[in-house]
Amino acid sequence: MGEKVIKSFEVVAEATKPFIYKFEVGKEFGGQAVDDIIEHDGVFKLFNRNDELISEIQLPVVGVKYEYPVSEAM
Repeated sequence: MGEKVIKSFEVVAEATKPFIYKFEVGKEFGGQAVDDIIEHDGVFKLFNRNDELISEIQLPVVGVKYEYPVSEAM
C-alpha cells in the first residue's frame, strides 16, 4: 500500500476571535498555489509546484484529510 498524502488540514487561527482556517492542496496561500503539504514533528509545511517552501504552520490542528494513492499493478 502506498504512503498516505495530506490533502488538507484545518487549524484554529485567531484575529479578533478564534476561527477555523483550512489549508489545502490546490488552494492559494501567500500568493502561491499549494502543491504539497508535509507534516514533520507537528509542523505543517506548504510547498509550491517547484518544491519551494511557501510557509510553515504551527497552529493547533483540528483535522487532517489524507489521500491514499492507488498503487500500480504489482
